[in-house]
Amino acid sequence: MNSPTLKHLRGWLPDRADLPDGLRIGLPMVTGLLLFTLLGQQAAGVNALIVAWLVGVQGRNLAYPKRASLLSRSAAICCLSSALALLSLWHPLLGSGILAVIGLLYGLTSNQRKYIQLIAYNAGFSFICALHLLDSGVKPELIFASSLFGAVTAVFSAVIAGPWRSQHQGEQLLSRCHQKLADWCAILAQAGQDQVNQRLALREQLDEAIAVLSHWLLEMPDKPQVTRLAARLFTLLTMIETLEVISRIRLQISNQASLADYLHSAAEALAANKPVPGLPTDIDHPILQQAQDRLRQAQLCLTPAPGWRYRISQVWPSDADSIRTQWHKAIRRHSREWHHGLRILFTLMCCEAIVILLDLPQGYWVTLTAFIVLMVAPLGQLQARIWSRFYGTVLGSILALSLIWYLGQGQWLYYATCITVFLAFATFYKARYEIHVFWLTMMMVFAITLLLPSDPYIAFYRALDTMTGALLAFLAMHLFIPSWTRRWLDSYVDKWWELETLWLEAIERGEHNSPLQWQAHAALRQLSQEIGYMQLEPNTTARDMRDWQSLLWLGLRLHACIGMQARSNKVPHPVLKHEFSQWRELYSDRLNRQWCLLTIDRQANGDIQRWLEGDLQQLFVWVDRQRPFDLIDH
Repeated sequence: MNSPTLKHLRGWLPDRADLPDGLRIGLPMVTGLLLFTLLGQQAAGVNALIVAWLVGVQGRNLAYPKRASLLSRSAAICCLSSALALLSLWHPLLGSGILAVIGLLYGLTSNQRKYIQLIAYNAGFSFICALHLLDSGVKPELIFASSLFGAVTAVFSAVIAGPWRSQHQGEQLLSRCHQKLADWCAILAQAGQDQVNQRLALREQLDEAIAVLSHWLLEMPDKPQVTRLAARLFTLLTMIETLEVISRIRLQISNQASLADYLHSAAEALAANKPVPGLPTDIDHPILQQAQDRLRQAQLCLTPAPGWRYRISQVWPSDADSIRTQWHKAIRRHSREWHHGLRILFTLMCCEAIVILLDLPQGYWVTLTAFIVLMVAPLGQLQARIWSRFYGTVLGSILALSLIWYLGQGQWLYYATCITVFLAFATFYKARYEIHVFWLTMMMVFAITLLLPSDPYIAFYRALDTMTGALLAFLAMHLFIPSWTRRWLDSYVDKWWELETLWLEAIERGEHNSPLQWQAHAALRQLSQEIGYMQLEPNTTARDMRDWQSLLWLGLRLHACIGMQARSNKVPHPVLKHEFSQWRELYSDRLNRQWCLLTIDRQANGDIQRWLEGDLQQLFVWVDRQRPFDLIDH
């Protein structure tokens, strides 16, 4: 077997770092399934397995105190959803109405942090499962007891190691930040316009790792080890700023190869957790000398500055602040989240109607599949998720059913079920969603065959139900309030430019360490993600993508120049603010017939001002090229 094939097959197995989470999530699931099966209640055992899965997956990368509080709330909501399903016994429409409300809330939370959105996801999933169990004749007491058992065991499994591994968890998170910083630093050495999406994607991974570590620090008490990790976090933040400045200077000097080699060596040092080497001596530039001094001081810093918790919370706010901010955005009229919530509501009602009209045997999996794949709002991302669900299900069904047909039913199914439970949730955090779906489908087929050995076609029906649900979600995505990414791009450009302008104003006021620097870069990365989603849509051309990649590249250059301006301790040119507002107006007006291109013609004082003006001039030219072509009447 050649090396590329082996590497591809290894990608379908869990990473070593995900093995502890696979055990943490899988053990409560198997325990609940086996316990209720031994008591003769197989359906209740499946419900315990599902609830343990829903609650367990939320504990990834959370500090143990936060993990305990968040998972406890999630467990309570799962049990409450199971109890609310009892209302459907009074009248079936009550169940459909509650499901519609949960679906709407699920869509409105699509802009929240992942583990916050999963609370609404868990509520809907538990409710649909409880409706199915009630329809199958399972006693309400067993449904609630199995939900409670699965939720409690998942919380217990997630927090039991807290007293011993809480401090070690911080070291692991810091090590992950170092690795992500090394990956990002390596691409700075080769980054150009063609690599801008990859560069922003690696920076997003780096900032996500830093956000996890920041939230861990905010949750932990003031102890020497926590303070030491906080100091190392601020060292990383300083290094990020400085390396970005170095990569920007590399674009402006003649000896680019020397700085490229330095960035490669810095990446290797970071990957090995060693001090970053000094800058090359063959380049004499005052800004590089300042960067060298900042790197040296940052690596020697052993204690964070006073008020470090407040500074971290300004850049990476608490869950409560984030929920309020994102909720206000979601409930605005004509927001993407409103559209997505209505789309979920419509799709779930269509699934329910089809299941009832066609009298599908245990067709709740149709509704569940639609609910699962509709987690994301952007159409391109949603389309990729649906297709991943579709062919992950097909591959998993074919392999599992083939094994059952060839080997028959026997003791091997118990071992296969336990192994696939572990693999399904050890690969839950894989970047490729279809890998998780593949193992999950195999687990589902094996478990159903164990529970219902007399009816082997039930497993086949589950695969068909999954594909039906994915098809209905796909049709609803395109036919009911389609969320084409192009429709929302202007709002992301406006947000990014607004934050860059506010950062420039903060520099004018002397606020050189403003959190707006990180917020503006986060907005640029969000714009890059939206452009990436647009690339997955069928109405996007290569020319469109090239234009937007150019904007991202110019945005990165401009952001780095503003960072150098902040560190120069000099007041920006007074005209800059006016030019920033002019660009925003021209961008909003770029499709109109009558407007003129603003030219920048003034003397620049110093390299930073000259580079900043050059980037702005390029941005004005970019806007000019977006104008529609109009014929000139003679």
